Amino acid sequence: MAMIANALIISGLTSCKKENLSPVSGGNTSPAVPTSTTTINLVAYHWVKDAYGIYTNTFGGVISPGNINNHKVKIYLVENGKETQINSFISFMGGELWATNTQTDVEINYRCSEQNLPFSHLVIKVVIE
Repeated sequence: MAMIANALIISGLTSCKKENLSPVSGGNTSPAVPTSTTTINLVAYHWVKDAYGIYTNTFGGVISPGNINNHKVKIYLVENGKETQINSFISFMGGELWATNTQTDVEINYRCSEQNLPFSHLVIKVVIE
């Protein structure tokens, strides 16, 4: 009886078929890493005029240093429900508006021929992708 049981166990173990799996050509063999987007909403209202007539509003420390590595930072002016990217110069209210960023800071810049700013504040959206 023990011999029959052993024979059944051995035949059961040897009858399993082993499949060799290979990655699909062009497929990703590592697990997908979910992408995360960070959005920061700001209001620029503290403008400082430099010797060249450029008004600047600096948002110091609004970007986490670890959040910018290998990510794109896109900065938008939000006006009347419309978002306009300002990472490069745009014409705005008779002048030029643009934004820059460092590892931690966002600066909004405005240059115009007027003595005073033609606005009191700007709504800004920073998207880190």
